Amino acid sequence: MTLAELNVKEEWDYYNKVAPFQIYNLNGNEFKYRYYKKDGSTATIAVLAGGSGLADGFFLFLRSLMDKYSLITIPYPLFCKDNNETADAIAALIRYLQAENVWYWGQSYGGLLAQIIAKCHPDVVSGLLLTSTASFSTDLAFEGMQCLVNMINQQKEEGRVKKYQKMPVKLAMAMFPLMFKPHMKGDKQSYRAIKDLIKILEPEMSREHFIHMTHLLGDLRNHFGLYKKEDFEYLTGKVLIIEPTDDKTFTNDIKKALCDMMPQPKVVDEIEGGHLAIMFNPDGYIQLIDDFIGG
Repeated sequence: MTLAELNVKEEWDYYNKVAPFQIYNLNGNEFKYRYYKKDGSTATIAVLAGGSGLADGFFLFLRSLMDKYSLITIPYPLFCKDNNETADAIAALIRYLQAENVWYWGQSYGGLLAQIIAKCHPDVVSGLLLTSTASFSTDLAFEGMQCLVNMINQQKEEGRVKKYQKMPVKLAMAMFPLMFKPHMKGDKQSYRAIKDLIKILEPEMSREHFIHMTHLLGDLRNHFGLYKKEDFEYLTGKVLIIEPTDDKTFTNDIKKALCDMMPQPKVVDEIEGGHLAIMFNPDGYIQLIDDFIGG
């Protein structure tokens, strides 16, 4: 089903009903999450969103995953100061829930966080589903290093924080649909669905949230070069990498470095739709996940 064919409000109401927010008390801090436990499911998918930090932004895709899998949706808690603390908190949540056969779907920044969890907490990781993301390898050409430095250098981090401190949240929200527009090719119904989705997510969007995500992205600087292929050997044959051909967010050598870092991954690059292709071809992604996990 395409975006244009969906009633976003109805889909959201169902999703919110079957997977309501719950609270896990972690060391005196409230950790908000969603947990949908599917009867008869053989796998649980933990959802790690990209730099927006809005896991619910993919709920139209997640609704379809619910037909077959248990699902844990994880907003990144504001009480975690960096990526190590965030990974530790997520691992603690998975242990608390006693979730079994947990596969981490990580989109963009979420794919890098998934790698941190996989390295530091292998006991809670059964596999990785990495989409439109990078690796912590420094085995890159100049173009790749320049790409990463441009994204997460300290000066840029400080500039983004200053911007979010001044920018009205509603203005930031209004900019989100523009990221999708180039891939919609004049499809007004799909664009309207995206705007409806952003409106639904409004309660999750705060100045504190955007600043927190900026710091988490900047903290990735402290992880590059520290990861080895051996860190992921226990996941041999259990890593799916999907990199759309027209996603120019990361250079080709960054994408290759990710494939080289993972042990015998399944790599798919025949999908199009840019950095957020999963929003335009959810059925294609779900089929790939089904074939991989089921295989």
